[in-house]
Amino acid sequence: MMAKAAALPPEDPLHQLAMDDPPRRLKLVTGWREVGREVLRELRVELPVEPLLPKRPPPWTPSGPITFNVGIGALPAGAANSTKREAALQHLASLTQCAIWAWTDGSASGGVLRGGAGALVIGADDSRSELRIPAGTLCSSFRAEMVALQKTLEHIIENESGTDPVIICTDSMSAVAALREGPSAQRSARGATVWQLLREATAGDRPVTLQWVPSHCGIPGNEAADTLANEAAALAQEDVPLDVETIYRAAVRTARDRAAREMPSYPDPEHKAATGWYRELMGTGYPPPISNMDRTSAIDVHQIRTGRWSGSAQFLHEIGRNPSVDCPQCHSLGCIAARCRLCGEEADTPRHILLTCPGMMGVRLRTQAIGNILPTPEEVRCSDAVAALVAAFRALQSR
Repeated sequence: MMAKAAALPPEDPLHQLAMDDPPRRLKLVTGWREVGREVLRELRVELPVEPLLPKRPPPWTPSGPITFNVGIGALPAGAANSTKREAALQHLASLTQCAIWAWTDGSASGGVLRGGAGALVIGADDSRSELRIPAGTLCSSFRAEMVALQKTLEHIIENESGTDPVIICTDSMSAVAALREGPSAQRSARGATVWQLLREATAGDRPVTLQWVPSHCGIPGNEAADTLANEAAALAQEDVPLDVETIYRAAVRTARDRAAREMPSYPDPEHKAATGWYRELMGTGYPPPISNMDRTSAIDVHQIRTGRWSGSAQFLHEIGRNPSVDCPQCHSLGCIAARCRLCGEEADTPRHILLTCPGMMGVRLRTQAIGNILPTPEEVRCSDAVAALVAAFRALQSR
C-alpha cells in the first residue's frame, strides 16, 4: 500500500495521506504507514517509486507494422544447444538482412537482485553501439529485459533515422509474449512505454520485428548482449526507481524468510507437538510451491509440515475433535486418545508418522525418494516423499 501510494501522482489523496505524518493518539498502535515505511527501510528502498500504469490506448488504435515472433521453427523436445543454435541461425538468416539489428538481454542475481540490461545495436551501415543500463537493486529478469527493450528502442529512434527495418532479438519469451498482447493489455508502466516506443519506431511505415532466440547456445549477438547485461548489473543501482510490483514481491520474500527463520527450533512436548517441528523438518528454508499434486494431497503436505495435520489422532484430540471416554481434549502426547492408530506405541505426531512409526517402515524403505526405514528429516523434506508417506498412512489406517 505504501509503495502504491508513493507511485500515485502527488495530487492524489492516497499519495498525500501516505506522505503525511500526523500525530498518533495511541503510541502503541501502528498503522499501515508505519509498517510500510519499516518494510521499505528493511528493503533499502528509496522513494520515489516508478509511477503506476498510465492511461492505455484503446485496442483499436493502429499500431503500425510490428511483428512478434516467439518461435524459430519446430524443435524436438529437449533439443541440444547445438540443435537450437542451428535452428535459430537458419531462422534469422531468413529475415531481412539489410536492417538495423539489435540484441537485448536482462539479468538479475538470483532473479530478484541487482538488475542489469544490456543491448548490442548494429546499424544498417554496420555501426555498433553497446548499451549498459542498471535496472535496480530489486529487479526481476523480466523487468530487466523490458528495460533493455525500452533503452534499445530509444537509442534506435534517436540515432537510426530512415526507413530501414528494425529486428530486435531477445531471449525472453515472456517479454515478447507480454508485448504481443497489445498496448491495451499491458500491466506495467514499462510495458506501456515500450509499446509507445514501438509505435514511434514504426513512423514512416518502418517495419519492426521482435524475435525470440534461445539463450546460452552460442548465438554471437545473444552472447554479446548477455555480457553487456552482466556488466550493467555491476553499475550503481541506487538512483534507479523501482516499481510497485517489484517492491511487493520483495516484501513477500522478506516476510516469508523472516517467518521461516523465526520458527521455534526446540521441542516442547508438554504443550504443543508442533513446536519446533517445522524447523526440524525444513531447516531455515521455505517449502517450494506444490504444482504437481491434486488439491487434497497438497493440503496434506502443507498441514503435516506445519505440524497440524487433519489426519492425526493427536491433533484432532488437541482441538477437541477426537475425544476419549476419560479425556475429551488435551495437549498431552501421552494421552491414550492421541496414540497412533497404526502402531499404538505413541502419539501420531508428524514426526512420528514421517520418521519413526514402525508400521510405516516398509513404506519408507520402498519410497524411492527415501529408501530408509528410519530416515532423517532431510531425507523426507521433498514434497513427493511427504505426499507418499501421508497417502500410505491414510491407506494403512483404513485397513
